Amino acid sequence: MEVMKVRETIDEQKYIFGALFILANKLQVKGDQMLEDDGMTLRQWFLTVMILQFKDRPPTLTEVANLMGTSHQNVKQIAKKLEEKNFLTFIKDEKDGRILRLQLTELSRNYWNKREQDGDHFIEKLFEHVTDEEIKTIVAVFNKLFQSLENWQE
Repeated sequence: MEVMKVRETIDEQKYIFGALFILANKLQVKGDQMLEDDGMTLRQWFLTVMILQFKDRPPTLTEVANLMGTSHQNVKQIAKKLEEKNFLTFIKDEKDGRILRLQLTELSRNYWNKREQDGDHFIEKLFEHVTDEEIKTIVAVFNKLFQSLENWQE
């Protein structure tokens, strides 16, 4: 009986692993649909949100990449698209000209402020069938998964 329980646990863990990828893809599709009339993408929105986390100064590409859990090149690619739309500028670091910082433009700030209610509605719709207790559990589990990845030794 114990072997059967282990098997069920592994199967459930595999389900969760696969479901995370499916959920991420479906979220991106829904988010892109919400923003498509303005020619924006969910990744561009997410990059903007990550830049806003740095209150004291414009962040570097590397700082944003680390926060997002992605590569420097991926952030630069998304940032270039925002630059083409005049939503972001690349500025050189005052102390080290090789370092690029990401600065949102006034156009960007105004656009995202207007879209804030849409974003809130998107999140509310996503979690409409999830209780506060379940949300707390999800946060706790995600924190443990992030910790596992941080502590992962090859």
